Amino acid sequence: MSSTLFINAKVWQPDGSFTESFGVNNGHFDFSGTDTEANSLLKNYTEITDLKGKLVLPGLIDGHLHLVNGALMMKRLDCSKINSVGELKDSIRQYLKNNKVSWVVGGNLDLNRVFAGHSKQDGNVIDEIFSELPLYITNYDYHSAICNSKALVSAGINYEADNFPKDEVEISATGDLTGFISESVMNVVYNAIPPASLEEKVNAVTDCIAMLNKYGITSVSDITLPEDIDVYIELWKRDKLKLRINSYIPFTEFENLQSYRDKTSLISKDHYTISGFKAFWDGALGSETALFSQNYKGSSSNGLKTDIVRSGRIYELAKQIDSAGMQMIIHAIGDKAVNEVIELYASLPNTKILRHRVEHAQHIQPDDYKKFGNNGILASVQPIHLKYDARTVFEKLRSKLIPNTHNYVHIIPFGGMLNFGTDFPIVDADPFENIRLAVTRITGDGEFTPEHKIPLHECLKAYTVNNAYSNHNEDAVGSISKGKVADFIIMNDDMIEMDEQNIGNAEVHKTYISGVEVYSMI
Repeated sequence: MSSTLFINAKVWQPDGSFTESFGVNNGHFDFSGTDTEANSLLKNYTEITDLKGKLVLPGLIDGHLHLVNGALMMKRLDCSKINSVGELKDSIRQYLKNNKVSWVVGGNLDLNRVFAGHSKQDGNVIDEIFSELPLYITNYDYHSAICNSKALVSAGINYEADNFPKDEVEISATGDLTGFISESVMNVVYNAIPPASLEEKVNAVTDCIAMLNKYGITSVSDITLPEDIDVYIELWKRDKLKLRINSYIPFTEFENLQSYRDKTSLISKDHYTISGFKAFWDGALGSETALFSQNYKGSSSNGLKTDIVRSGRIYELAKQIDSAGMQMIIHAIGDKAVNEVIELYASLPNTKILRHRVEHAQHIQPDDYKKFGNNGILASVQPIHLKYDARTVFEKLRSKLIPNTHNYVHIIPFGGMLNFGTDFPIVDADPFENIRLAVTRITGDGEFTPEHKIPLHECLKAYTVNNAYSNHNEDAVGSISKGKVADFIIMNDDMIEMDEQNIGNAEVHKTYISGVEVYSMI
């Protein structure tokens, strides 16, 4: 492998400074400093690359995504730009012209917008949109969905069945299923969909990794299902795993940890690690299943706790996972859910050492700000969700709760740490739009709670060194420093100097993993 000295660059450093040059040798950084220092090292390198002042960042780390599911969703019906029932009908029709499928499966539909004001009618209202094949389309938050009668029948769901909670389906006045479902019922329907083959998954994930590399993403925290592991093994065998994956498998798989470690032992630990365990405490805002301290507007419900929480099993498993020295990441969106997860972590002896995380932390009670830093709890957040939440909070929440929406910047003064991710495919994996929303708080509906803006430098830390720390990888990745692996990106645009509102348009010129180019825009 050749050794390369990169000079005349603008190299961002986590302390807020910029260096000018760096060297890559044997897949690692072996120098980082000034051009003057670099001039004395020219003889140590076989290649010299003049970057002509371009901004260089460490490889970006997406702190929360669903890689296999997201890859498959890229091949399915994307409803993110649909605003009406008529547009939905047209999109389904066009999709079927281009795809031969036995089910119509889609995602990213804004149910609140498309079906605003819908009434509970007789029969399945989704059948009126499409009834020829089973249809299943998720809301943008993946905590509610629509499905037609054929999909419900295929899943064995009818109102008399006992295979689902009755509060997770919408029932008309005459006792019919309307086609609107949520939470665990979604899993019942999803499991009835004919599964993709291993080859289909491998091809889809290969394309998805290429997309992530284009965004400058070199590592991810992946919410991994047990069956996803076979995909990563196959990608490794084919030399197509152009990404570092930190897997978080379900809490309920804790007892099977060693078997998964044995199964993945052939993959280099530099590219794949089972980093910890994931659980859900509550649901999501748009589906009114996130758990809040007050009831939803016009409702007698404040959200729900998941089965694993209601049963108390999460407490038992949390103690076992903490005692085993493994990290936990728990989904909590509503302010009450966030508070309860913090209290759980604070009760465990190894939280600071293991760096347990609250996933999403979208609504934090101000009294809880200091508890993150005090207990060494990390906030794994996705500002890009503001695209929906900045509007949805006014539809769903009482006025007292609205100011606490995506307010996680305020944990930083108390020693708290933010990790940035996207939750792809719930939203796009674009890190620059994610950062733009964090910095500006400007959505399609205008500026929202600007007091919660996050400075650009903190955003870059949240995408690099903070995420590396979150994955216990801070000695290997996250900054352009001597001794770390050479994961870095050369930007086509200097987002440091860009107007903040244009940061979302920033593009990557080249992406490198271990000093090897994995993407070039040329």
